[in-house]
Amino acid sequence: MLRLPVCVALLTLLSACPKAQPPVEPPPVGGDVVEAPPPPKAIVPEYVAEMARNFNKVFFDFDSTELSATGKTALDANAAIMAQFSDIRLEIQGHADERGTTEYNLALGQKRADAVVRYLLGRGIGSSRVKSVSYGEERPVDGRAVETAYDENRRAEFKITYGGDAPVVGTTP
Repeated sequence: MLRLPVCVALLTLLSACPKAQPPVEPPPVGGDVVEAPPPPKAIVPEYVAEMARNFNKVFFDFDSTELSATGKTALDANAAIMAQFSDIRLEIQGHADERGTTEYNLALGQKRADAVVRYLLGRGIGSSRVKSVSYGEERPVDGRAVETAYDENRRAEFKITYGGDAPVVGTTP
């Protein structure tokens, strides 16, 4: 007799439990999925591409902010292009090798970038068209601790912008 009330109680409890849901099917794979097209690549005007080709990195001697004759020649060519196309703007990025403290190298990189800015201003380029920034030793071209690497890392590089919302090109990757 005791079995009947226990069985009724168990059946009542089991009927109150939620029922198992059928498994959810994954979405179909293949032709039914439409991927968004990649964004269109910006077209760089030829004069900007020419300027990017002309803009060689400007290198500096150890612990120096003096522009070399080679550096001045490269800057003269680009100042001539900038004089023709007023929509070109530059970010000059100063760099240093790893020798010295982080703070010292940031200051040295800034002085190098500022030397390039001063040179371009002296060639008639307006100050609103150039700005400088220092990366110190943080972005080496060559991370080895050898003299040839130090030579490559003591430099100024350029990012070129043009037009309103135009893309950026330059000597940096």
